[in-house]
Amino acid sequence: MISTIGIVSLSSGIIGEDLVKHEVDLGVQRLKDLGLNPIFLPHSQKGLDFIKDHPEARAEDLIHAFSDDSINMILCAIGGDDTYRLLPYLFENDQLQKVINKKFFLASRIQP
Repeated sequence: MISTIGIVSLSSGIIGEDLVKHEVDLGVQRLKDLGLNPIFLPHSQKGLDFIKDHPEARAEDLIHAFSDDSINMILCAIGGDDTYRLLPYLFENDQLQKVINKKFFLASRIQP
């Protein structure tokens, strides 16, 4: 059963910007209304510039989400084409392989 959702920003840091705060708050409330407990991973709301400049922090959040047994599902806040920059950090010393386990992972990429 899914109870806790870990929210990550793997490509864009838009959910950390004030201009979308109302949308983020609405999404969080909708998840709570469904009886779910959404939590934001440590770097997920640090904004566009931080997320762009720190792929290692994004990888760290994903590894954290997979290794935290209290997180039942991982929700990628927004899709994008910058996620490839995480690969060196995810595969360095088999980091991702060491923590990967069965969890729901939801992500999307919407093309204009």
